[in-house]
Amino acid sequence: MVSLLGDEQAYEIDRFLRTKMASDELEERHVLCGSAAQFQGDERDVMFLSMVDVPGSGPLAMRATAEARRRYNVAASRAADQLWVVHSLNSKDDVKPGDLRRRLLEHVENPDALALDIAKLEREADSDFEREVMRRLVRLGYRVLAQYRVGYYRIDLVVDDGVRRLAVECDGDKYHPIEKLPDDIARQSILERRGWKFERIRGSEFSRDPEKAMEPLLTKLEQMGIEKVGPAGENQTGGHEIAAVDCSLKERVISRASEIRQEWASGERIGENAARIIEPDSYESDLDFETSVLVT
Repeated sequence: MVSLLGDEQAYEIDRFLRTKMASDELEERHVLCGSAAQFQGDERDVMFLSMVDVPGSGPLAMRATAEARRRYNVAASRAADQLWVVHSLNSKDDVKPGDLRRRLLEHVENPDALALDIAKLEREADSDFEREVMRRLVRLGYRVLAQYRVGYYRIDLVVDDGVRRLAVECDGDKYHPIEKLPDDIARQSILERRGWKFERIRGSEFSRDPEKAMEPLLTKLEQMGIEKVGPAGENQTGGHEIAAVDCSLKERVISRASEIRQEWASGERIGENAARIIEPDSYESDLDFETSVLVT
């Protein structure tokens, strides 16, 4: 069980479980509660991710830093069989577009949406180089348009959030050989006079070190304030059927969980407190939230 809010919530979940379950049962089931960092390099059959949080008067502050992305990637990739997300958030009202929490909620609602969007875009791209750059941008949450037409011209990739947009040219493959670079630069100058902004990626640099080659592009997107709105815009699941989920499993788990909660509410105590797994200096936590559960 991983808290994406922080160690204090993970400690409170652990403390609560130990008032309701015997220590030997927790040990037999290999139950662990903690933060994503504590599961680095580990794998579990079933993972529960807690995104129980309380929004203020508006959406929660954006969570989209590289450090947060690493933490969320670890948390969401530890499950060998089942991933359950327990949350108290409205994905449209409580978290902003591009927020990692929103992207995670949208993913578990429709796990196949991103793959379908990427497959559709790949058919429109002209080269493997473009496809790879596009995949990386889409997975980061950006909306990307391939082979975008502007009058007589075409732009390899356009990153667009509905307000701002950046043209991305992939140089060095068969469609942009070095001998055509003067023509490409002349075309870019014409489009820049019409208000377009450009960023170019060299194929040779990308093949040597893709991460480093992408850095100037990602910096430019951040400087321009282009939002991460996803491949299908505000409604990332639009146009796709919700992926089939084993509803019978979900219903059985929720039904059994309801029975257990009723037993706990009756005051029945199962087992005694045992040693704590996580021991922060202090904590404040309240688990009395109306929650929703998503499973993939």
